[in-house]
Formats: sequence, C-alpha cells, structure tokens
Amino acid sequence: MKQTLDTPGDALRMLIVNADGEYYAQELARRVPHVAFDWIRPGQPVPERAWTAAALACFASALDSQLLASLPGLRWLQALSSGMDGIAGHPGLPPGTLLTSAHGIHGPAVSEMALTMMLALARDLPGILADQRAHRWRRRPQPLLHGKTLVVLGTGLIAAELAQKCQALGMRTLALSGTPRPVAGFERVYAREHLREVAAQADFLVLLAPLTEATRGLVDASVLAVLPPRAHVINLARAGLCDTAALVDALRGERLAGAALDVFEREPLPADDPLWSVPRLLITPHLGGESDRYADRVLPLIEHNVRAYAAGDLAGLRNRVC
Repeated sequence: MKQTLDTPGDALRMLIVNADGEYYAQELARRVPHVAFDWIRPGQPVPERAWTAAALACFASALDSQLLASLPGLRWLQALSSGMDGIAGHPGLPPGTLLTSAHGIHGPAVSEMALTMMLALARDLPGILADQRAHRWRRRPQPLLHGKTLVVLGTGLIAAELAQKCQALGMRTLALSGTPRPVAGFERVYAREHLREVAAQADFLVLLAPLTEATRGLVDASVLAVLPPRAHVINLARAGLCDTAALVDALRGERLAGAALDVFEREPLPADDPLWSVPRLLITPHLGGESDRYADRVLPLIEHNVRAYAAGDLAGLRNRVC
C-alpha cells in the first residue's frame, strides 16, 4: 500500500556518506524538498539528527558496522555503485533492508576508459612516456584501432556503449554472453561456450561481465593460449573473471602483446605486489567508473528512488536488488 510522507515529523530522512555528500544533499534537497538529507564523509561519526534516517546512500567502502549501528531505523540502502559487492549480505544490515543500485550510469565512463586502455596499449603510450622522461627521441610503430577486432565478454549497457564507439572507429565488434541475443553495436553475439573460438580472433579481449559462479575464472590459461600474440586483454569488471597468474605468465612469456587491469583481488594493490613490475601490463587503481560527471549522472536515479520510496511506491524503485 502506498503511503505519502507529508508532515515534517514523518518525513523521510536520508543520510549520504560520500566525499561529495554535501553536493548530493544540497541538490537532492532542492529537488525533493519534502525529504530531509544529511551527509558525512566516510569514516565520520553520524550526527545525532541523522540517527533516525531510514535511508542511506553510500559506496560499499563506506559501509561498516559503526555506521550501521548508528542507523537502527535503516530500511533502504541506495548504493552509489552499480555493483553490490560488500553491500548485499553485509552482516550489519537490518533484516529486510531494501537495496537499490546505481546500475546503468557507468556506460560513458567505463567505455571511455576501455578506449583509453586500448589506445595506450596499441600505441605503447607507457614506452613513449618513458622515452620522454629519458629525453630519448625514438620513433615506433603506431598501430590503428581501425580494422582491428574487439571481443567483449559481456553484453550489458557498458559493453554496448563500448561496441558502438569502436564501430565508429572502424573496428569489428564481437561479444560473448550467457544469453546470446542481438545487441546494438555488436556484429554478432556468441554463447559463452564459444569463448575460445571467438577469442582466437581478438585484437582486444575486454572483460565487462558480472562476476558469478558461471563467469568466475572464465578467462583461464586455455583461453589466453588461443589469443593471437598481437592481442591485448583488458579487465574493467571484476578480478575474478580472469586467472591473473596465467595472464602474468603469458605476458612474461611474450605470448601476448599487452594487458590492462583496473580491478584486483586485493584493493588497494599492495606496493610490494609483483603485478606492478610485470612487463607490458598497464595498471590503473579502479578508475573505470570514475568521472567528473559521476554525481550528475547518479543524481536523477537517486531522486527518482527517493520520490518513490517517500510515496510508499516500492514497486517503482529502480534497480532494486532485494
């Protein structure tokens, strides 16, 4: 049954835990004035006025037992991320807490990061920058993306956006999915059981699939072995999709042209981790979904969900996980 919160005493209160929380709170208060918004930075104590908050918006990294203990009336958590790792199943969440994600906002950011990695690897940008630091004038081949083959593991919104960008650059685009179907931007979508056959055609194998029991370790040594020596592997999804040790062996054995990783089993990646010194491996610190427009892209989703929740329209919540 729908229930509208009309009076200040009954108003929905949401706590936003984020470094940009003040901006989120100010914008949401302007757009949804009948809802109360508080904000803190991650790690800060929850102010007394926010102890009654029924709603929380944050990333998984901000979610800890101390924060949750300060919100005994929590009934809804809006993740600021598309993934729910570290949120769903958190032992401190009150039973029955509704969970919603920010799925669908990351297409531009992650697809542009994939293109950045593809261009950097193809043209050996790390080597060019090393030459600049050494004051060394050394010309080198500059391969084009035009005419190359992109193979994407995954067919979600990010994969489709990347494929369309790559088609505009004159690339051939193929994909693999657990539920193969026509997807805009891809010339053909194959079932995952054809992974080795399709990977053998790749100049770039980009991993954009969710991590599930079916996809964990899917890109293993046998898949890496069929990739052409000219191929590059790029993982912007989850570390568990790829056998990292096998990838390192392929790079050290010069059986692959290069790779780029934005996700890792341990984050932050320890300073003494051997991955830092692997040849032809480009490492970025989980930047794929970051952008200077992040808050502006996620705010409309939060606004919609706040309005729906405040009106008691739980069926109207977007990206409801549970």
